[in-house]
Amino acid sequence: MKVPQARLCSSPISISIRRIFTKKIENKLAWAKEAKQFAARIISSVVALDKALHSSGEVTPEPQWAADPAFELAVEDGLRSELLDAERQVEEAQKRKEDVQALLKAAGRMRALLYEKGRPLESAIIDALRLFGFSAKQYKQGGSEFDVVFESAEGRLLGEAEGKDSKAINVDKLRQLTMNIQEDLQREEVNAPAKGVLFGNGYRLSPPREREVQFTEKCVTASRSFSAALLATSEMYTAAQYLSNHPEDDAYAKACREAILASEGLATLPAPPATKPECDAITSAPQQKASEQD
Repeated sequence: MKVPQARLCSSPISISIRRIFTKKIENKLAWAKEAKQFAARIISSVVALDKALHSSGEVTPEPQWAADPAFELAVEDGLRSELLDAERQVEEAQKRKEDVQALLKAAGRMRALLYEKGRPLESAIIDALRLFGFSAKQYKQGGSEFDVVFESAEGRLLGEAEGKDSKAINVDKLRQLTMNIQEDLQREEVNAPAKGVLFGNGYRLSPPREREVQFTEKCVTASRSFSAALLATSEMYTAAQYLSNHPEDDAYAKACREAILASEGLATLPAPPATKPECDAITSAPQQKASEQD
C-alpha cells in the first residue's frame, strides 16, 4: 500500500531580523549569537515534526518468531515453491548465457588477425594456418621460443609475427626470423632449414582497406635475399574467413599452402572462390610498392 506523503505548511513568522538577530562588526552586519541559536531550534523542530509525520508509514521488520510455520498461510507455501523454481530457472539461463558468450568470443577470435599484436595475434595466426591444412603450434623449449612452427605435405615452415599500430613492419623482425631459422636447424630432429614466414599486421588500428603496404621497402628487399615470405595477416583473414565457412574446400586450402611456400618477398594468397561482398572490405591495399619507412 502506498503511504500518503505529508506536507509541512507554516504561517509566515513576522520577526524584525535586523533589530533582533544582527549586529555590527567593524561597520558590517553579521548574525548575532541569538540568531544562530534560533535557527538551530527551528531546524530541530522541523526535523522532529517530519519524523513524527513519517513514523505512521514505517514497516516493522518481521520478528523471527513470526516466521514460525505455525503462522504460515497456505498460499505462502505454494508461492515459496514457485520462487525456488524461478530462481533455479534464472541460474540455468545465466549459465546458458555465459556458455554462449564464451562460444561467441571464441568464434570471433580469428578477427584478431585484423587488429591484434603479440600473443593474441600469434594465436589467431595458428588458428588460420590450421584452417589452411597446416599442423601448427608455438614452440618453446629450453632457451628457444618461436612464434609458430607449421608444416604440411608441401613443406615445413617457421614464422614470426609482428603488429604495429600506425606504421609498417620493419626489417628488425626479419632479422629475428632468420636467427630463429638457424637456431631451429641446430636441433637434432631438424634436417633442413625451415621456410621463413614473417606475418605482419602493420597499421593495425586502421581499417584494412585504408592501410598502406604493411612491410617496409628494406624489409621486402631483405626477405627476398633470405627467400622468406612476408604475409599480411589481414590478407590471411580473407582466406581464413572463407575456409571457416567452407571447410570442405580442400583445393582452396592447398592453394593457400602452396602460395605461402612459393612466395619470396610480399606474399599474396589466392582469392577465395565466389568472394562475397563483405570480403572486399577486408582486402588490404595493393602491395606492389612497399613502404619506405624503416
